[in-house]
Amino acid sequence: MYSGQHLRVSDAEREAVTDRLAEHFAAGRLGQAEFDDRVERAISARTRADLSGLLAGLPGTGTPAGPELPRGGGSAPGSPIDFRLDAASGVPTYLQLVHQVEHALRLGYLKPGDQLPKVRDVVASLAINPNTVLKAYKELEVKGLTAGRPGQGTFIQATLGQVALPELAGLHKALLGWLGTADAAGLDEDGMVALFTSALRDFYERRGGAGTRRGAASGNTEGVA
Repeated sequence: MYSGQHLRVSDAEREAVTDRLAEHFAAGRLGQAEFDDRVERAISARTRADLSGLLAGLPGTGTPAGPELPRGGGSAPGSPIDFRLDAASGVPTYLQLVHQVEHALRLGYLKPGDQLPKVRDVVASLAINPNTVLKAYKELEVKGLTAGRPGQGTFIQATLGQVALPELAGLHKALLGWLGTADAAGLDEDGMVALFTSALRDFYERRGGAGTRRGAASGNTEGVA
């Protein structure tokens, strides 16, 4: 009879180990090379014996006979944000994640106390390297927008909101009307973006120069609230 160590592992078990490794890497308990090696071994693991030892020597982990399945069948608690990638944008993947969080904060979709998706969930849904997600979350933490909670995840701790939600809703409705007019005039998406960008530039130049502009397109974070 085979022991549990010889049973084939599920994707959920691989993700559970990868997520725990990511937490230790973010806490500085694993170096880059060691983290990469352990993650690669976890992803390619075929049996529980292959996973055994990947968490050895790390605080609070020991060497379990088999990693626990995530509760709820592998689905993490819902997060208000769902990341999307644009491969044609030319923007590095980690920056796309950072910008999406910043945009969600400015529009009021995220607020202090909200949890960002767990690393393993982002890796699974976008098919990207855990290091990319960790780099994005670290960037957000450096900007003072998020904070990690050991064993729980990454949470929003500041906001970039500049306008109250009712005003945002009104502006959103007005923009939808403008987009409908632009579409009826024959503009495609690129044309709408070009026209809006041109008008935005003219607006700030008339206000005394682009230097007074808040929320510059460079993606730099203005003062957090």
